[in-house]
Amino acid sequence: MAPVSLELGIAGSAAPGQRVSGDLEVVHYYDRGGGVLVAAIDGVGHGEEAAASARLAADTILRHPQENLAGLLMRCHVTLRGTRGVVLSIARIDLRQATLSWLGVGNVVGVVFHANGHAAAREELLVRPGVLGYGDLPALHASAIPLRPRDTLIFATDGINRHFSEGLAFGASAQPLADHIMAHHCQRNDDALVVVARAS
Repeated sequence: MAPVSLELGIAGSAAPGQRVSGDLEVVHYYDRGGGVLVAAIDGVGHGEEAAASARLAADTILRHPQENLAGLLMRCHVTLRGTRGVVLSIARIDLRQATLSWLGVGNVVGVVFHANGHAAAREELLVRPGVLGYGDLPALHASAIPLRPRDTLIFATDGINRHFSEGLAFGASAQPLADHIMAHHCQRNDDALVVVARAS
């Protein structure tokens, strides 16, 4: 596969009556720009405590960017003990090899739309049940897929209607796409976050 680069779009909002959002994105380049971690984190609940849990998860990810995804989520699980906990989905993109590996715990939706734009060319992340920071987690194994120019990864927290992908114009750039999803599919009763990474 030929190397790819990423175009990113992020849109988010706090729940009604809250000053801060408990949903937080991570976009972190490592290995001299050859790799990037992209994550959407949803702190359980709302407000300051949810935001603090999300930030703790993000800090853990940023401290260990090259660890395998299963190990990274287990590290978050241990670090978040005693907090409200989080659910999250995360992707590691190797820009030089044009591959994407991803893993999720909880209900943060992850979808990759392939460049031909057909309904069949959609892959959805199989998230594992649980909450990082609470109880026991099931066995965690990342899955990997090739990434081609114009393929689009979208992560959306549960403040976004699960049917957000219906009728989307995937030719759009990443930020307009994130803004469109937020404007038309935000449920307005929860924190909400959309992270879009489009390969080019």
